[in-house]
Amino acid sequence: MATTLKPFGLKPVYHPSGLDRATPFVGTNSYVAGTTYTAPYSLSAGQSFFQFQPVSITSSGQLTIAASAAASGTVYGVFDGVEFTDSQGRRSVAKGASKATLDASSDIVFWIFTDPELVYEAQVNGSATTASIGQQYNFETASGLTPASGTSIGSGGAFFSTCALNDTAVGTATQGQVRVVGLGREVAYPTGELNAWGDAYTIVQVKIANNTFVYPIASV
Repeated sequence: MATTLKPFGLKPVYHPSGLDRATPFVGTNSYVAGTTYTAPYSLSAGQSFFQFQPVSITSSGQLTIAASAAASGTVYGVFDGVEFTDSQGRRSVAKGASKATLDASSDIVFWIFTDPELVYEAQVNGSATTASIGQQYNFETASGLTPASGTSIGSGGAFFSTCALNDTAVGTATQGQVRVVGLGREVAYPTGELNAWGDAYTIVQVKIANNTFVYPIASV
């Protein structure tokens, strides 16, 4: 049972077509803004990109962190990595990077899951039941659980999103960021048991409902 809140952002799990588009660098698409490759992103001081973090595109075409609520912007996709030439002239590939690292780098290329049909797993900051299927949710706004939240391990090591879903559906005729399509197959932490409907912090399968490439359809 999922009795502990250990969110991991939006982890791609399968594509309805049966094709393997949830595999890194198979299902991802490169993203570069402009012609110089030097600043194809928009981050605030202290922010980072993390693996499985929901991301958006600014009005000037820069990659940025997705908003928590659909009313504040669409979701372009899910971040899976970045390659860049660092300040010492070395070409690097990473699952995440801080603004400070990117600011000191050049030739930046991001790798993003952008297929609107991809299904992801995410953890709710609360309990979800079968009644959640078809319902839409926004991302969490609580500290440490927002789209901008994440953790890094070691210097230049792994970067993991800690974004969770809000525990309350957005309601009828309201646009949310994701739509629940099923129960997550993730093994629950820390018990090692299968995740189940009604768990304290249920893991669910979702699709991006407020997708940049698809006309959004509000919750019904």
